Amino acid sequence: MSKPHAPPRPLYKQHSWSPDIHRDEAWLRRKGSNKNSSGLRRNKSVSDDDLEELKACIELGFGFDSPEVDPKLSDTIPALEFFYAVNKQYSNSLSRSSSSSSLMASDTEIESPNTIIDQGEDAELVKTRLRQWAQVVACAVRQSSSIANGA
Repeated sequence: MSKPHAPPRPLYKQHSWSPDIHRDEAWLRRKGSNKNSSGLRRNKSVSDDDLEELKACIELGFGFDSPEVDPKLSDTIPALEFFYAVNKQYSNSLSRSSSSSSLMASDTEIESPNTIIDQGEDAELVKTRLRQWAQVVACAVRQSSSIANGA
């Protein structure tokens, strides 16, 4: 009888040093963490890096003013869904404040703060979410004002 062969050892890519190695490794980690059976992100939370990426896109002049979120784009820029939600809320509040019917707006139309924070969450998580929310609001205001100014 012949001796069973051991499975071949996996091949590993030899990494030589480059200035982009940390960025490449972060990209591979992010790419791997976004995969699951349905192709959707498992965790809808947004990281600080995601927010920095969104802010950089807006500062570079990319406009996200279409009415619907493009799924491919939101996979590429994870903070984009959060931005669209905040931007929609900001736009609704602007239109309510500028219309004469804003005095008749019911309390049910106003977003509850509980949509960002769940009851009984860790204080550090609450701080992080509020800080991230404030950053996304700043992005929405910045983009809205640049559109209004025609830039």
